[in-house]
Amino acid sequence: MRRVFITLGLFWALARPVAAQVTVNPGALDQSPASPQAGAPAPESGTAAPAAKSESKPKAKPKPKPKLPAKPKPAASATPPVPPPPAAAPAATSRPSPVEAPPAVRLGTAPENLTVPAAPPASPLLPPAAPAPPAHPNVTPPPPPVVAAAAGEVIEVPGGTRITFAPESADLNPATDAALRQIGAEAAKSPAAVVNVIAYASGPPEDPSTPRRLSLDRALAARAVLMAAGVPSTRIYLRALGTASREGPPDRVDLVVVNSEAALAATPPKPGPPQPAVPNGDAAPSPPTMKSPPP
Repeated sequence: MRRVFITLGLFWALARPVAAQVTVNPGALDQSPASPQAGAPAPESGTAAPAAKSESKPKAKPKPKPKLPAKPKPAASATPPVPPPPAAAPAATSRPSPVEAPPAVRLGTAPENLTVPAAPPASPLLPPAAPAPPAHPNVTPPPPPVVAAAAGEVIEVPGGTRITFAPESADLNPATDAALRQIGAEAAKSPAAVVNVIAYASGPPEDPSTPRRLSLDRALAARAVLMAAGVPSTRIYLRALGTASREGPPDRVDLVVVNSEAALAATPPKPGPPQPAVPNGDAAPSPPTMKSPPP
C-alpha cells in the first residue's frame, strides 16, 4: 500500500510541471486534431487529456474594421464633356473579288441541258369576241305642224338666213317651213356641212327663264324640219339664248351653214357599187394610161 502511494506521488510530481507549460495557440484550432503543430513538443502519454481540452476552445472573432465616411461626389459642371473625336476607319486593304463572267455560248449551238418537247404546245383557247354595240339609230322626230295664220317671215342676212316668229309663239307658217326645208336639202348634199341654229325670244327682264325656254322651243322646231330634209342630228348645233339679242328682231332664229373638217371625218363613207369578182385571186387590170406627145 505504501508503494502505491509513493508511485502515485511521483507521477503527480512529474505531470505538474508538464501541465504548467501548456499554452493555447489560436492558429492550432484551424489544423486537424490528428496532426500536431510543427515544432511543438509531443505531449507525454500522461498529459493527453489536458491538451485535448485546450484545443476544443472556440476561435476568437476578429474585431470589425471601422467604416470610413463616404467621399462627397463632385458637383456636375454646367459645361457637358466634349466627346472624343471618332477614330478614323481603317483603310480597306482587301479588294473585292472580281465577278465571274457567265460562260460564253457559241451562236448556233444549243446548251447541253436543253430538252425539246416531242410535240408543239396546244394553241390557247381564246374567248369569243364581244359583239359590237348596236349603232345609235338616227331617230328623226316628227316635223312641227305648219300654221297658216302664224306670223313670221324669211330674211336673207350676210352669212345665213333669218326666220322671225310671233311674240310668245314657236309656230311655223308655210313660208318659214319651206325656207327651212330648202336649207336642209342643201346641207344634206355636203357631208362637211354643219348647220348652226341660234334662237332668241323676247320677255320681261325680271323673268329670264321663260324667254330661254321659248327660244329652245323655236330651235327644236327648226331642227326637226332640217332632220326631215336629210341633215343628221350630229351636224346640227342648237343655241337657245333667250333675251340676249342685241340687234335685229327679238323673236327670231338665225341659221348659218358652215363647212367643218371634223364633220367630214366623222361621216362614214357611203357604200359603193359591188365590185366584180376577179378569178384566181389576181388583181383587176388597171386601165391603160394615155401619154401625151411631147411639145
